[in-house]
Amino acid sequence: MRKNYFIVLLTLLVLVTGCNKNNSKKEEVKEEPIKEEEPPVEPKEEYKDLNEAKIGLYSYNNGVLELIDRYETNIQSRVDIGVFLVFPENDQEVVLNDYFANDFYNRWMSIPNHENLKIGFNLKYKRLDGTEINYNLLDYDSKTSEIYNYLYDDYANRNRSWYSHIEAEDYNEDTLFTSIKLYGALIEEIEPKIYLTVFTYDTLDDFDEDGNYRGNSSYTMEICDVNKTCN
Repeated sequence: MRKNYFIVLLTLLVLVTGCNKNNSKKEEVKEEPIKEEEPPVEPKEEYKDLNEAKIGLYSYNNGVLELIDRYETNIQSRVDIGVFLVFPENDQEVVLNDYFANDFYNRWMSIPNHENLKIGFNLKYKRLDGTEINYNLLDYDSKTSEIYNYLYDDYANRNRSWYSHIEAEDYNEDTLFTSIKLYGALIEEIEPKIYLTVFTYDTLDDFDEDGNYRGNSSYTMEICDVNKTCN
């Protein structure tokens, strides 16, 4: 009888000890934190320019437009550098069938998606201290301290014998920059070699993060001083 009592007591002791061990193991198990999934990074859409509009900078000579590659002049302060015509073409010569303003307008209207296109310019040159100027002209009121620019809409003013450059009261969504005049304000403070670019664009995605035009429709000419940089 006493032997049976010890057997029962030993059995109970084993059961209690086993339960305690199992509980200890359960208490030692730590739950891993749930990791939140990061949203997938969407790839940047690659820039594509479908604008194939031709554009060029020209001089006028007796009913013919001549494409300007390099313009040689005596660059001076407080004197006009030159006047350059914009035309939706880049042939070396364009024979006009009508007045420049009318031919420009008729050619512009033939460009696909022309109603969404605008004309802009870019000026590049160096100051004598080495600073590089890279400047976009997108409206009628943009200029640098060394070179002033004056923009004209020849078509809008085609019935006037004389007209001034575009000002605030003239500018609207239908304004077309058909010509540009550059004026030397502080030319003695820059190297006398200037690059003028004309381009067409529809939205600001045609410019990269640094403001550089990256579209297909542009033309660049060089302006140099006959006494210094044209040689």
